[in-house]
Amino acid sequence: MRTNLGPTVNLDFLDGYLFRMLQEIAEARGLEDSGLLSYYGVRIEQKIGGLIEYEERLARYLLASFPGRRVVHAGIGIGTLTCALACNGMTVAGIESMPQRVESARQIRAAIVGIWPEVGDRYEIIEGFYPEALAGSAWLDSNAILIFTNVGAGWNDVVLDSVIQSMPRFEEVFLDLRLFGSVRERDEDRTVLFKRIAASAKWAEKLPHVATGVHLARFVFA
Repeated sequence: MRTNLGPTVNLDFLDGYLFRMLQEIAEARGLEDSGLLSYYGVRIEQKIGGLIEYEERLARYLLASFPGRRVVHAGIGIGTLTCALACNGMTVAGIESMPQRVESARQIRAAIVGIWPEVGDRYEIIEGFYPEALAGSAWLDSNAILIFTNVGAGWNDVVLDSVIQSMPRFEEVFLDLRLFGSVRERDEDRTVLFKRIAASAKWAEKLPHVATGVHLARFVFA
């Protein structure tokens, strides 16, 4: 039986702590050199917080539905969602290709581990591109969950095929149909992607209730 190993970190508290870390990183290294860019800069400027709404709601959903699980999060940015999961009992590998964001993610991880040392054994940051970054890794786990959140980087067909073909190596996959390899504004395009991945899954469903304005989908492979 899988159990949540703790410690339990209140997400409202973590949101504030991460927001302060964003501010400190931006002040010390600037938005560009830190990899924060406008994506995180908006959180600072508008005082949104360390976790935006969809990250918090997805974290609550995963923690409630899959406590204590192993998670691979491809494209973590600076790792705000991965921190929320690891601080609450999940064992997480966060993959990020942008060196500046990797440095910021590691700075945040170090600060989190300084407060909650147990998290150090549950949160690994891997620099590189998914799925190549996991080649030969124990993270390719048929009992693990694979997550993509905001990945609108403009993959070519070869990369997209490689990513989709890797999915059956995991038990479940969660992704944003709108922001997966490219931006899909039309519902027709999101449906095509959903059906393509669902064709090789045992079960697939859309999750509109998890986060407003985000086109989350779940695919079960094992």
